[in-house]
Amino acid sequence: MKKDEAPQDNIAMYQGGRKALYAVADEGKFEIMQSSGWNVEEVATLQAIDEFQRLEIEAYKEFQEGKLSPLGVWMYRRRMSLATLSQCTGFWQWQVKRHLNVHVFNALSPQKIALYCDVLDVMPEELRHPKEPQ
Repeated sequence: MKKDEAPQDNIAMYQGGRKALYAVADEGKFEIMQSSGWNVEEVATLQAIDEFQRLEIEAYKEFQEGKLSPLGVWMYRRRMSLATLSQCTGFWQWQVKRHLNVHVFNALSPQKIALYCDVLDVMPEELRHPKEPQ
């Protein structure tokens, strides 16, 4: 995009702040400039947040029914996908998916629990007993 076409929609998510964008200046070179956001970006972000909240609520119900480990609740609460949690922990995706099984999760070593706690920024007791979504 050209420098004068950069979005300046003052979106609420930025709370008056700005972010850096690359734009093409008059001389044809890329330049860093500030943007106050784009309405389309805000709508897409809010939709993604809503989807993660929906997934968290669904995961919590499955946790309550004993069908899903608490890891699933925390994964969505922290707005992570299976792939993201895998990348952050260093576990393969198939391992994280396996850890979503209640019985497998309950048998995890203290080291693996500690890694999940570090990545999800929770204490072990919180990880094992998530509160109901708000």
